[in-house]
Amino acid sequence: MGFNKAGLRASKRSEDRTVKKHIKAFYNIMNDMDDIAKQLKGIDVEFDEDNIDEYVLPIYGRELDPMEKFLVLGKLHYKEDEQKNNDK
Repeated sequence: MGFNKAGLRASKRSEDRTVKKHIKAFYNIMNDMDDIAKQLKGIDVEFDEDNIDEYVLPIYGRELDPMEKFLVLGKLHYKEDEQKNNDK
């Protein structure tokens, strides 16, 4: 086996490790946003992009970035729609 193939294999392994770290970090964010959505579900307020930070800041300790806002609002509105459909 030549040095070139061994180097390619090592770089591929290194790339796979970084991808695995990124995927793990993404799932950690998803889990955090799910926990936040569960905690916010009990509050009887209409959440939107402008007012969600004031409710999330005491729970999460920082403001959400736009992707995190999108995830939390999506989970909250999905649960509301699911409840409305179950009530019919």
